[in-house]
Amino acid sequence: MLTVLADARAGQERQGLPPSWRALPRAAAAASIARGETYVVQRAGDTLGTFALEDTDAAVWPDSEAVGAVHLHRLAIDPHQQGLGIGSFAVDWAARTAAAQGRSLLRLDAVAANTRLCTWYERLGFTAKGEVLLPGWVRASMRFEREVTRPMGL
Repeated sequence: MLTVLADARAGQERQGLPPSWRALPRAAAAASIARGETYVVQRAGDTLGTFALEDTDAAVWPDSEAVGAVHLHRLAIDPHQQGLGIGSFAVDWAARTAAAQGRSLLRLDAVAANTRLCTWYERLGFTAKGEVLLPGWVRASMRFEREVTRPMGL
């Protein structure tokens, strides 16, 4: 999982895009794994991507305790597997999972200067909800949210 995160960050840099992480988020990833919030997308035993679903994100969404949202973090797809729909699959799975948990929103943030990534999230049905500058960062993050609906039969 950490390899996918590192490779995704390196791929962003090779493309001249601002990286999604200042450094490999080892501590955050380890804590998320320990809490059972991290997921891995695999095919035939190969790890294609990873992401986390967390209940709160007070730094980016100060109202996260009060709103029925799930927060998507550290979505990363192996650069050699990008463009195959794996990221869209992961986001849709996250939205279905949020709905099954009785949540109404899926939220995330992305480096605002990475317009390619921000446009991709908008194509996936997310709405931009303004920028936030996180402590220690020099680039603002764009906040996004997408309404989710409860699947039939759940």
